[in-house]
Amino acid sequence: MCARAKLVTDVSEIKIEFRIPGPAINTAPLWNGAPTHDFPVVRRNPDGVRSLDLLRWGLVPSWSKDEKPAFATINARSETLAEKPSFRDAWRKGRRCIVPLDAFYEWQTLPNGKKQPYAISRVDGGLMALAGLWESKKLPDGTILRTFTIVTTSSNTLLARLHDRMPVILSAENIPLWLGEAEGSLDDVAKLMRPCPPEWLQMHAIDPRMSNVRNQDAAFCQPIVLEDARDGHAPA
Repeated sequence: MCARAKLVTDVSEIKIEFRIPGPAINTAPLWNGAPTHDFPVVRRNPDGVRSLDLLRWGLVPSWSKDEKPAFATINARSETLAEKPSFRDAWRKGRRCIVPLDAFYEWQTLPNGKKQPYAISRVDGGLMALAGLWESKKLPDGTILRTFTIVTTSSNTLLARLHDRMPVILSAENIPLWLGEAEGSLDDVAKLMRPCPPEWLQMHAIDPRMSNVRNQDAAFCQPIVLEDARDGHAPA
């Protein structure tokens, strides 16, 4: 599961990291990004050149009568996306994308029933490349709505402390295949939808204020130490 995310890295750095030509797009920092927010997303144009475009989080299929995404389309389960009506066209037609993130957030339910949020990021501090699917839909006024979903898989041993699902996080070497730049069958692409090694990631408890999407500032993203997890990690 992935329902909140952080992306505050400057767009110019994202363009360098993912080798994207052309002018930069305008986007505000997302300390507490949520579904329906616009995120910079890496796609491959028909001419083979990568682009960075703003897409709304929450996939809306082209056949949908509603332009608002359903909660069920913010993530696509890797095991069933080839059959699910909301995702199968994007999958079969190669509308795959990369969602760059500094971190994503997950919650742990405590014995008292409260939920403690954690920030999950790369150990080396770099951008994570999350696997996604995208769609476009023409609205009644003629504008084009472009949306995306984040592909999830079973959790690795680190994230399993919090949730049984996690985003598919790709290595730099596998991005060309996911975007369709490298040759490979859909079966080859499907093999990329697996948990990343736990040693890639770190997680820290953060201020519970993060759970309110209206809180959009750097303060709540700072690691905090819990009484039963002095190392900043979720208790086993």
